[in-house]
Amino acid sequence: MRTVIKALIFFVGYSVISQTNIQKLEHKLDSIYKNSSISGFGVSVITPDEILFEKGFGYADKAVEKGYTVNTIQNIGSVSKTFIGIALMKAIEQGKLSEDTPINDILPFKVEHPKFPETPILVKHLATHTSSILDTEAYEKSYVLEPDSTLDLESYTKEEQKEYKAMSANKKYSLKDFLYNHLNPEGLWYSKKNYKKQKPGERYEYSNVGSALLAFVIELATETPFEEYTKKFIFDKLNMNNTGWSYASIDASKHSKTYTETGNEIPKYSLITYPDGGIRSSVKDLTLYLQELMKGHYGSGKILEKESFTEMMSPKISKAQFNTKKEIKDNYGFFWEVSPKGKMGHNGSDPGILTLMYFNKNEKVGAIFFMNTSVEGDKELIKSVQNIWRSIKKYKKDYINTI
Repeated sequence: MRTVIKALIFFVGYSVISQTNIQKLEHKLDSIYKNSSISGFGVSVITPDEILFEKGFGYADKAVEKGYTVNTIQNIGSVSKTFIGIALMKAIEQGKLSEDTPINDILPFKVEHPKFPETPILVKHLATHTSSILDTEAYEKSYVLEPDSTLDLESYTKEEQKEYKAMSANKKYSLKDFLYNHLNPEGLWYSKKNYKKQKPGERYEYSNVGSALLAFVIELATETPFEEYTKKFIFDKLNMNNTGWSYASIDASKHSKTYTETGNEIPKYSLITYPDGGIRSSVKDLTLYLQELMKGHYGSGKILEKESFTEMMSPKISKAQFNTKKEIKDNYGFFWEVSPKGKMGHNGSDPGILTLMYFNKNEKVGAIFFMNTSVEGDKELIKSVQNIWRSIKKYKKDYINTI
Protein backbone atom coordinates (compact mmCIF):
# COMPACT_ATOMS: atom_id res chain seq x y z
CA MET A 1 0.00 0.00 0.00
CA ARG A 2 1.04 3.55 -0.41
CA THR A 3 3.03 4.56 2.62
CA VAL A 4 1.84 7.52 4.65
CA ILE A 5 3.56 10.85 4.09
CA LYS A 6 6.80 11.01 6.10
CA ALA A 7 5.79 14.25 7.78
CA LEU A 8 3.19 12.30 9.75
CA ILE A 9 5.56 9.75 11.20
CA PHE A 10 7.20 12.23 13.52
CA PHE A 11 3.91 12.70 15.28
CA VAL A 12 3.14 9.05 15.87
CA GLY A 13 3.87 9.46 19.54
CA TYR A 14 1.12 7.26 20.78
CA SER A 15 -0.10 8.35 24.10
CA VAL A 16 -1.61 7.35 27.29
CA ILE A 17 -4.42 9.30 28.78
CA SER A 18 -5.31 9.77 32.41
CA GLN A 19 -8.94 8.89 33.03
CA THR A 20 -9.50 12.31 34.63
CA ASN A 21 -8.63 13.96 31.32
CA ILE A 22 -10.79 11.88 28.99
CA GLN A 23 -13.41 14.60 28.55
CA LYS A 24 -10.69 17.13 27.87
CA LEU A 25 -9.19 14.90 25.19
CA GLU A 26 -12.59 14.23 23.64
CA HIS A 27 -13.32 17.95 23.48
CA LYS A 28 -9.95 18.64 21.84
CA LEU A 29 -10.38 15.93 19.20
CA ASP A 30 -13.90 17.08 18.47
CA SER A 31 -12.60 20.63 18.03
CA ILE A 32 -9.92 19.47 15.60
CA TYR A 33 -12.53 17.55 13.62
CA LYS A 34 -14.90 20.52 13.40
CA ASN A 35 -12.11 22.76 12.13
CA SER A 36 -10.86 20.29 9.53
CA SER A 37 -12.03 18.73 6.28
CA ILE A 38 -11.83 15.20 7.73
CA SER A 39 -15.00 13.27 6.95
CA GLY A 40 -14.68 10.83 9.84
CA PHE A 41 -12.14 9.19 12.12
CA GLY A 42 -11.80 6.88 15.10
CA VAL A 43 -9.23 6.60 17.89
CA SER A 44 -8.34 4.15 20.62
CA VAL A 45 -5.64 4.40 23.28
CA ILE A 46 -4.75 1.21 25.10
CA THR A 47 -2.54 -0.79 27.39
CA PRO A 48 -2.22 -4.56 26.90
CA ASP A 49 -5.17 -5.10 29.23
CA GLU A 50 -7.18 -1.89 29.23
CA ILE A 51 -8.84 0.54 26.84
CA LEU A 52 -8.02 4.01 28.10
CA PHE A 53 -9.96 5.90 25.45
CA GLU A 54 -11.95 5.07 22.33
CA LYS A 55 -14.29 7.19 20.26
CA GLY A 56 -15.35 8.03 16.73
CA PHE A 57 -15.79 11.51 15.28
CA GLY A 58 -17.56 12.83 12.20
CA TYR A 59 -19.30 10.70 9.61
CA ALA A 60 -18.97 7.27 8.08
CA ASP A 61 -21.50 8.37 5.46
CA LYS A 62 -21.92 12.11 5.01
CA ALA A 63 -24.92 11.84 2.67
CA VAL A 64 -27.12 10.31 5.40
CA GLU A 65 -25.16 11.76 8.35
CA LYS A 66 -24.23 8.33 9.69
CA GLY A 67 -21.74 8.76 12.51
CA TYR A 68 -18.23 7.30 12.49
CA THR A 69 -17.79 5.00 15.52
CA VAL A 70 -15.19 2.56 16.82
CA ASN A 71 -17.32 -0.19 15.22
CA THR A 72 -17.21 1.42 11.77
CA ILE A 73 -15.38 -0.79 9.25
CA GLN A 74 -12.92 0.47 6.67
CA ASN A 75 -9.85 -0.62 4.74
CA ILE A 76 -6.72 -0.31 6.89
CA GLY A 77 -4.08 -0.19 4.13
CA SER A 78 -0.56 -1.41 4.85
CA VAL A 79 -1.27 -2.18 8.49
CA SER A 80 -2.53 -5.38 6.82
CA LYS A 81 1.10 -6.39 6.27
CA THR A 82 1.51 -7.10 9.98
CA PHE A 83 -0.99 -9.94 9.50
CA ILE A 84 1.35 -11.45 6.90
CA GLY A 85 4.02 -11.34 9.59
CA ILE A 86 1.80 -13.25 12.03
CA ALA A 87 0.86 -15.79 9.35
CA LEU A 88 4.53 -16.28 8.49
CA MET A 89 5.50 -16.99 12.09
CA LYS A 90 2.58 -19.39 12.50
CA ALA A 91 3.61 -21.28 9.34
CA ILE A 92 7.18 -21.46 10.67
CA GLU A 93 5.91 -22.82 13.99
CA GLN A 94 4.01 -25.48 12.04
CA GLY A 95 7.17 -26.43 10.15
CA LYS A 96 5.74 -25.47 6.76
CA LEU A 97 8.71 -23.28 5.82
CA SER A 98 11.54 -21.27 7.39
CA GLU A 99 12.97 -17.78 7.13
CA ASP A 100 15.68 -19.13 4.83
CA THR A 101 13.41 -21.09 2.49
CA PRO A 102 14.03 -20.09 -1.16
CA ILE A 103 10.67 -19.02 -2.53
CA ASN A 104 11.24 -20.97 -5.75
CA ASP A 105 11.13 -24.14 -3.66
CA ILE A 106 7.43 -23.38 -3.16
CA LEU A 107 6.21 -21.24 -6.06
CA PRO A 108 4.61 -22.84 -9.16
CA PHE A 109 6.46 -20.34 -11.39
CA LYS A 110 10.00 -19.01 -11.19
CA VAL A 111 10.78 -15.66 -9.59
CA GLU A 112 14.40 -14.59 -9.76
CA HIS A 113 16.43 -11.42 -10.11
CA PRO A 114 17.31 -11.11 -13.83
CA LYS A 115 20.84 -9.90 -13.06
CA PHE A 116 21.49 -12.34 -10.22
CA PRO A 117 19.67 -15.60 -11.03
CA GLU A 118 22.18 -17.50 -8.90
CA THR A 119 21.10 -15.59 -5.75
CA PRO A 120 17.80 -17.04 -4.52
CA ILE A 121 15.13 -14.80 -3.07
CA LEU A 122 14.43 -16.09 0.44
CA VAL A 123 11.33 -15.84 2.62
CA LYS A 124 13.12 -13.42 4.95
CA HIS A 125 13.94 -11.13 2.02
CA LEU A 126 10.24 -10.69 1.29
CA ALA A 127 9.41 -10.21 4.98
CA THR A 128 11.99 -7.42 5.40
CA HIS A 129 11.55 -5.63 2.05
CA THR A 130 15.03 -6.66 0.92
CA SER A 131 14.04 -8.96 -1.97
CA SER A 132 14.93 -6.39 -4.68
CA ILE A 133 11.36 -6.70 -6.01
CA LEU A 134 9.93 -3.29 -6.92
CA ASP A 135 6.34 -2.18 -7.31
CA THR A 136 6.77 0.01 -10.45
CA GLU A 137 3.78 1.49 -12.30
CA ALA A 138 2.36 -1.97 -12.98
CA TYR A 139 1.45 -2.23 -9.30
CA GLU A 140 -1.36 0.29 -9.86
CA LYS A 141 -3.12 -2.45 -11.85
CA SER A 142 -3.90 -4.05 -8.48
CA TYR A 143 -6.62 -1.46 -7.77
CA VAL A 144 -9.94 -2.57 -9.27
CA LEU A 145 -13.44 -1.22 -8.85
CA GLU A 146 -16.06 -3.39 -7.20
CA PRO A 147 -18.82 -4.62 -9.55
CA ASP A 148 -21.46 -2.50 -7.81
CA SER A 149 -19.38 0.69 -7.88
CA THR A 150 -20.79 3.76 -9.57
CA LEU A 151 -18.49 6.31 -11.13
CA ASP A 152 -20.05 9.75 -11.64
CA LEU A 153 -17.02 11.94 -12.20
CA GLU A 154 -18.77 15.24 -12.84
CA SER A 155 -17.80 16.85 -9.53
CA TYR A 156 -14.32 15.33 -9.34
CA THR A 157 -11.08 17.21 -9.89
CA LYS A 158 -9.02 16.40 -12.98
CA GLU A 159 -6.55 14.39 -10.90
CA GLU A 160 -9.38 12.43 -9.27
CA GLN A 161 -10.97 11.74 -12.63
CA LYS A 162 -7.66 10.49 -14.00
CA GLU A 163 -7.10 8.14 -11.05
CA TYR A 164 -10.56 6.59 -11.06
CA LYS A 165 -10.76 6.23 -14.83
CA ALA A 166 -7.50 4.30 -14.65
CA MET A 167 -8.87 2.17 -11.83
CA SER A 168 -12.04 1.41 -13.79
CA ALA A 169 -9.92 0.20 -16.73
CA ASN A 170 -7.99 -2.31 -14.62
CA LYS A 171 -8.80 -5.96 -15.21
CA LYS A 172 -9.50 -8.39 -12.39
CA TYR A 173 -6.85 -11.13 -12.00
CA SER A 174 -6.24 -13.76 -9.37
CA LEU A 175 -3.39 -13.03 -6.97
CA LYS A 176 -1.39 -15.83 -8.60
CA ASP A 177 -1.84 -14.42 -12.10
CA PHE A 178 -1.09 -10.86 -10.99
CA LEU A 179 2.20 -11.92 -9.40
CA TYR A 180 3.09 -14.04 -12.44
CA ASN A 181 2.42 -11.13 -14.80
CA HIS A 182 4.62 -8.82 -12.73
CA LEU A 183 7.50 -11.10 -11.80
CA ASN A 184 7.91 -13.88 -14.35
CA PRO A 185 9.67 -13.24 -17.70
CA GLU A 186 6.61 -14.59 -19.51
CA GLY A 187 4.27 -12.23 -17.65
CA LEU A 188 2.31 -9.41 -19.31
CA TRP A 189 3.95 -6.58 -17.37
CA TYR A 190 7.34 -8.15 -16.72
CA SER A 191 10.37 -5.92 -16.98
CA LYS A 192 13.89 -6.16 -15.65
CA LYS A 193 13.11 -2.80 -14.08
CA ASN A 194 10.70 -4.61 -11.75
CA TYR A 195 13.81 -5.54 -9.79
CA LYS A 196 16.26 -3.31 -7.96
CA LYS A 197 19.86 -3.15 -9.23
CA GLN A 198 21.24 -4.85 -6.12
CA LYS A 199 21.18 -8.54 -5.27
CA PRO A 200 18.37 -9.95 -3.12
CA GLY A 201 19.23 -9.23 0.50
CA GLU A 202 21.54 -6.29 -0.22
CA ARG A 203 19.18 -3.30 -0.05
CA TYR A 204 15.96 -2.29 1.66
CA GLU A 205 13.16 -1.13 -0.67
CA TYR A 206 9.55 -1.12 0.53
CA SER A 207 7.63 -3.52 -1.70
CA ASN A 208 3.90 -4.17 -1.83
CA VAL A 209 4.32 -6.78 -4.55
CA GLY A 210 6.97 -8.56 -2.49
CA SER A 211 4.64 -8.56 0.52
CA ALA A 212 1.75 -10.05 -1.46
CA LEU A 213 4.14 -12.62 -2.92
CA LEU A 214 5.05 -13.81 0.57
CA ALA A 215 1.37 -14.22 1.46
CA PHE A 216 0.99 -16.37 -1.67
CA VAL A 217 4.04 -18.42 -0.63
CA ILE A 218 2.47 -18.94 2.82
CA GLU A 219 -0.78 -20.01 1.16
CA LEU A 220 1.03 -22.63 -0.90
CA ALA A 221 3.23 -23.85 1.96
CA THR A 222 0.25 -24.30 4.32
CA GLU A 223 -2.06 -25.58 1.58
CA THR A 224 -4.69 -23.17 2.90
CA PRO A 225 -6.10 -20.05 1.21
CA PHE A 226 -4.48 -17.04 2.86
CA GLU A 227 -7.87 -15.56 3.79
CA GLU A 228 -8.83 -18.77 5.58
CA TYR A 229 -5.45 -19.17 7.26
CA THR A 230 -5.51 -15.68 8.79
CA LYS A 231 -9.16 -16.01 9.79
CA LYS A 232 -8.51 -19.30 11.59
CA PHE A 233 -5.31 -18.34 13.39
CA ILE A 234 -5.85 -14.60 13.96
CA PHE A 235 -9.36 -13.20 13.45
CA ASP A 236 -11.24 -16.07 15.11
CA LYS A 237 -8.71 -16.47 17.94
CA LEU A 238 -9.08 -12.80 18.88
CA ASN A 239 -12.84 -12.53 18.28
CA MET A 240 -12.28 -10.03 15.49
CA ASN A 241 -15.81 -10.50 14.18
CA ASN A 242 -15.86 -7.32 12.09
CA THR A 243 -12.67 -8.03 10.16
CA GLY A 244 -12.15 -9.61 6.76
CA TRP A 245 -10.28 -9.39 3.46
CA SER A 246 -13.24 -8.40 1.27
CA TYR A 247 -16.58 -6.62 1.27
CA ALA A 248 -18.26 -10.02 1.19
CA SER A 249 -16.52 -11.13 4.39
CA ILE A 250 -17.79 -8.27 6.60
CA ASP A 251 -21.11 -6.61 7.45
CA ALA A 252 -21.43 -4.11 4.61
CA SER A 253 -23.90 -2.00 6.63
CA LYS A 254 -21.04 -1.12 9.00
CA HIS A 255 -18.60 -0.18 6.24
CA SER A 256 -17.61 3.46 5.94
CA LYS A 257 -17.76 5.47 2.77
CA THR A 258 -14.37 6.91 1.84
CA TYR A 259 -13.63 10.40 0.57
CA THR A 260 -11.08 12.42 -1.35
CA GLU A 261 -9.35 15.49 0.06
CA THR A 262 -11.99 17.61 -1.66
CA GLY A 263 -14.85 15.68 -0.06
CA ASN A 264 -15.88 13.60 -3.06
CA GLU A 265 -17.01 10.06 -2.32
CA ILE A 266 -14.64 7.42 -3.67
CA PRO A 267 -16.15 4.49 -5.60
CA LYS A 268 -15.81 1.10 -3.92
CA TYR A 269 -12.57 -0.62 -4.88
CA SER A 270 -10.50 -3.60 -3.83
CA LEU A 271 -6.97 -4.90 -4.28
CA ILE A 272 -5.86 -7.89 -6.30
CA THR A 273 -2.75 -7.97 -4.11
CA TYR A 274 -5.06 -7.87 -1.09
CA PRO A 275 -2.58 -9.21 1.53
CA ASP A 276 -0.40 -6.11 1.22
CA GLY A 277 -3.19 -3.75 2.25
CA GLY A 278 -6.71 -5.10 1.88
CA ILE A 279 -7.98 -5.90 5.37
CA ARG A 280 -11.28 -4.26 6.33
CA SER A 281 -11.60 -3.80 10.07
CA SER A 282 -12.79 -1.48 12.83
CA VAL A 283 -10.99 0.47 15.53
CA LYS A 284 -12.61 -1.89 18.06
CA ASP A 285 -11.35 -5.03 16.31
CA LEU A 286 -7.87 -3.69 15.65
CA THR A 287 -7.66 -2.73 19.32
CA LEU A 288 -8.06 -6.42 20.19
CA TYR A 289 -5.31 -7.21 17.71
CA LEU A 290 -2.87 -4.59 18.99
CA GLN A 291 -3.48 -5.65 22.59
CA GLU A 292 -2.62 -9.23 21.62
CA LEU A 293 0.55 -8.06 19.89
CA MET A 294 1.56 -6.05 22.93
CA LYS A 295 0.94 -9.05 25.14
CA GLY A 296 2.93 -11.19 22.73
CA HIS A 297 5.85 -8.78 22.89
CA TYR A 298 5.80 -8.97 26.68
CA GLY A 299 5.56 -12.77 26.65
CA SER A 300 1.87 -13.54 27.21
CA GLY A 301 0.34 -13.67 23.72
CA LYS A 302 -1.88 -16.56 22.66
CA ILE A 303 -1.72 -16.66 18.86
CA LEU A 304 2.06 -17.27 18.64
CA GLU A 305 4.83 -18.62 20.81
CA LYS A 306 6.83 -16.02 22.74
CA GLU A 307 9.91 -16.69 20.60
CA SER A 308 7.91 -16.06 17.43
CA PHE A 309 6.70 -12.67 18.63
CA THR A 310 10.28 -11.75 19.56
CA GLU A 311 11.64 -12.84 16.19
CA MET A 312 8.92 -11.02 14.25
CA MET A 313 9.36 -7.75 16.14
CA SER A 314 13.17 -7.66 16.27
CA PRO A 315 15.05 -5.26 13.92
CA LYS A 316 16.52 -7.01 10.88
CA ILE A 317 17.93 -4.30 8.60
CA SER A 318 21.61 -3.27 8.71
CA LYS A 319 23.09 0.11 7.82
CA ALA A 320 24.47 -1.44 4.64
CA GLN A 321 20.99 -2.61 3.62
CA PHE A 322 19.65 0.89 4.26
CA ASN A 323 22.68 2.21 2.34
CA THR A 324 23.56 4.66 5.09
CA LYS A 325 26.36 5.32 7.56
CA LYS A 326 24.06 7.27 9.85
CA GLU A 327 22.28 5.95 12.89
CA ILE A 328 19.19 3.95 11.91
CA LYS A 329 16.15 5.73 13.36
CA ASP A 330 13.49 3.33 12.07
CA ASN A 331 14.14 -0.33 11.39
CA TYR A 332 12.06 -3.32 10.33
CA GLY A 333 11.26 -6.70 11.76
CA PHE A 334 9.03 -9.02 9.74
CA PHE A 335 6.57 -6.34 8.55
CA TRP A 336 6.95 -4.46 11.81
CA GLU A 337 8.42 -0.99 12.13
CA VAL A 338 10.69 -0.83 15.17
CA SER A 339 12.83 1.99 16.52
CA PRO A 340 15.50 2.40 19.21
CA LYS A 341 13.11 4.68 21.12
CA GLY A 342 10.58 1.88 21.49
CA LYS A 343 8.08 2.64 18.72
CA MET A 344 6.58 -0.48 17.16
CA GLY A 345 3.78 -0.89 14.64
CA HIS A 346 2.78 0.10 11.12
CA ASN A 347 0.87 2.72 9.15
CA GLY A 348 -1.21 2.58 6.00
CA SER A 349 -2.70 4.87 3.38
CA ASP A 350 -4.67 4.40 0.19
CA PRO A 351 -7.35 6.33 -1.68
CA GLY A 352 -9.76 7.50 1.02
CA ILE A 353 -8.02 6.08 4.09
CA LEU A 354 -5.23 6.65 6.58
CA THR A 355 -4.42 4.32 9.47
CA LEU A 356 -1.86 4.28 12.25
CA MET A 357 -1.25 1.42 14.68
CA TYR A 358 1.64 1.74 17.13
CA PHE A 359 2.67 1.01 20.67
CA ASN A 360 5.65 2.03 22.75
CA LYS A 361 7.30 -1.05 24.20
CA ASN A 362 8.92 0.93 27.02
CA GLU A 363 5.73 2.68 28.14
CA LYS A 364 3.42 -0.28 27.41
CA VAL A 365 0.89 1.99 25.76
CA GLY A 366 -0.48 1.92 22.21
CA ALA A 367 -2.86 3.84 19.98
CA ILE A 368 -4.88 3.31 16.82
CA PHE A 369 -6.15 5.92 14.37
CA PHE A 370 -8.52 5.33 11.44
CA MET A 371 -9.57 8.04 8.99
CA ASN A 372 -11.86 7.71 5.97
CA THR A 373 -10.36 10.64 4.05
CA SER A 374 -7.34 10.86 1.72
CA VAL A 375 -4.51 13.13 2.87
CA GLU A 376 -1.98 13.05 0.05
CA GLY A 377 -1.11 16.56 -1.09
CA ASP A 378 -3.41 18.31 1.40
CA LYS A 379 -1.30 20.22 3.92
CA GLU A 380 -4.24 21.27 6.06
CA LEU A 381 -5.47 17.69 6.41
CA ILE A 382 -1.97 16.57 7.34
CA LYS A 383 -1.85 19.28 10.01
CA SER A 384 -5.18 18.08 11.37
CA VAL A 385 -3.86 14.52 11.71
CA GLN A 386 -0.70 15.81 13.36
CA ASN A 387 -2.80 17.80 15.80
CA ILE A 388 -4.81 14.72 16.68
CA TRP A 389 -1.64 12.85 17.57
CA ARG A 390 -0.24 15.86 19.42
CA SER A 391 -3.41 15.97 21.47
CA ILE A 392 -3.11 12.30 22.37
CA LYS A 393 0.57 12.68 23.16
CA LYS A 394 -0.12 15.63 25.46
CA TYR A 395 -1.96 13.37 27.89
CA LYS A 396 0.65 10.67 27.89
CA LYS A 397 2.50 11.68 31.03
CA ASP A 398 -0.75 12.22 32.94
CA TYR A 399 -1.57 8.54 32.67
CA ILE A 400 1.97 7.28 33.18
CA ASN A 401 2.33 9.35 36.34
CA THR A 402 -0.71 7.61 37.84
CA ILE A 403 0.65 4.06 37.52
